[in-house]
Amino acid sequence: MYGLTTCPHCKKTLEFLKNSGTDFEIIWLDELEGEERKRVVEEIHRISGSFSVPLVVKGSKYVVGYDEEALRELIGG
Repeated sequence: MYGLTTCPHCKKTLEFLKNSGTDFEIIWLDELEGEERKRVVEEIHRISGSFSVPLVVKGSKYVVGYDEEALRELIGG
């Protein structure tokens, strides 16, 4: 999951993932600096075609924003 610590939708998505029992990693964009931050932002854009967060990625599939139904489908399938 890619997100911002100040983003309410990111916090809801994080809580959803924790409650789902699935294994996941999180990258907080606002905790990165310099070239690392720039590289991760470019990666987000490459994956989703936008700069929006939260972005949850599993394999070649992803969900942008907090969408419980889409997240269930992503982690379940």
